[in-house]
Amino acid sequence: MPEFMKKLRARLAVAPESFLVTRRTHRRVESLIGAAGEQAIILNVGAGYTRLAPHVLNVEIFDSGETDVMASALELPFKDAIADLIILQGVLEHVENARGAIEACYRVLKPGGIFYTEMPFLQPYHECPIDVARSTRPGLAQLCLPMKEIDSGIHIGPASTFTWMLREFLAALISRGRQPLYRRSFTIAGWLVFPIKYADYFLERFPALHTVASSCYYIGQKP
Repeated sequence: MPEFMKKLRARLAVAPESFLVTRRTHRRVESLIGAAGEQAIILNVGAGYTRLAPHVLNVEIFDSGETDVMASALELPFKDAIADLIILQGVLEHVENARGAIEACYRVLKPGGIFYTEMPFLQPYHECPIDVARSTRPGLAQLCLPMKEIDSGIHIGPASTFTWMLREFLAALISRGRQPLYRRSFTIAGWLVFPIKYADYFLERFPALHTVASSCYYIGQKP
């Protein structure tokens, strides 16, 4: 097989993601980090393979190569009230006790400190290594009490909701539970439906569409 055919086959074997995280989210997080300042104590809990800024401390349950502190989000190994800003992205659905993780962050956060998190609302099941929770935008605010809400809204938009659900539905329908066929169907369906997600560049501008959002964000402050 010619080399270019091998490269094309490898490229087509992995379809684009079914959801869209726009630059708007990155700017929001960057703004929080910038407002805190370089001397602030900032924790990125469940950081994975990310590095948001050189002075942000990455907390993760495994060594990703970017991990500064290995610890569970439920048992943060820090003194009370030391952090100026705590960030959780793509974490709460993957811990056994989302409320417990928020309480751990609340303990570590300084009075007046800022808390930022995201949580899925309408997303298919996805393990990493578990997947146990979903929340509406108002539900996420309730989960974060007694923090005072500063802002909340759409993290991943409604077009991504439709794209991801449709991909999962088509793959499941075609494969009828047979895993090898499901994986192939999931890839093919991904290539067919992924352009739909780009409507979120427009739809994210309408806050009322949080009712069908794929994921919501919350910014709160510890009293």
